[in-house]
Amino acid sequence: MKRMFMFSMVLAIAIAASGCCSMCKSHRSGEAKCPACGSADKMMCSHCGMVKGACKCKMMDAQMAEINTTALKTLIDSGVQLTLIDARTGKYDDGRRISNALNLGPDAKTEEIESALRSKDAIIVTYCVNLKCPASKLLTARLTSLGYKHILKYPQGIEGWVSKGNPVTQGSK
Repeated sequence: MKRMFMFSMVLAIAIAASGCCSMCKSHRSGEAKCPACGSADKMMCSHCGMVKGACKCKMMDAQMAEINTTALKTLIDSGVQLTLIDARTGKYDDGRRISNALNLGPDAKTEEIESALRSKDAIIVTYCVNLKCPASKLLTARLTSLGYKHILKYPQGIEGWVSKGNPVTQGSK
């Protein structure tokens, strides 16, 4: 049991330090466009979304507005008009959603985004799994590049939401 725990910890640290693409030969990296500026200067694993290299644009490094669990719960309970977007895709999407959240990944087509989010002035909150997950940051950058103005990133994600005892719905994956 102790040996398995140590192995799990070493594996987790190795993946966090080097990304899955260097750990798993079944994940092939390929060229992908920056969600913020559209350049193809990044290498992204099409399986897990881990990024190697960096885009030269500054949009991905721009400070993104964030909201914490208490503030998000207060906004939702107050009835403020907002759109919640769960950015999880693939194996990271377990179907749990903050109530009324849409599912829209960072790699969604522009037409799909514009169909789901008609107003560029709406308040939008993006979230994914947890603080380590890059999906909500990538989606936030993508939405910003498309002209959406009022976007908040909820970095604690579904795990942070549930850990505070907040309700979720079970949607489709």
